[in-house]
Amino acid sequence: MPVAVMAESSVSFRRLLEQCETQELEAPGGIATPLVYGQLLALYLLHNDMNNARYLWKRIPPAIKSANAELGAVWSVGQRIWQRDFPGIYTAISAHQWSETIQPIMEALR
Repeated sequence: MPVAVMAESSVSFRRLLEQCETQELEAPGGIATPLVYGQLLALYLLHNDMNNARYLWKRIPPAIKSANAELGAVWSVGQRIWQRDFPGIYTAISAHQWSETIQPIMEALR
């Protein structure tokens, strides 16, 4: 990927991260949608912000975690990153059919 395109996508991912954080903070009742949680978790992984990723995972309500398989798949990638299991990271990314909102983030993470 050309450097200019990488820099442009990096800026857009940073902007998306800020938007997702704002949406989580302003969510009614303090509970955001699974879409916001999924994007935010994937973006934290992309930016190698493992502490925020871990604390986000802890504060996502269990009902949302169990109802959304994609969230679990994103967290599975995060666990591999945390363990520095580099082959496992690529396996976990390839093992799931990502939604169109998460797919570009996972491609950038790959």
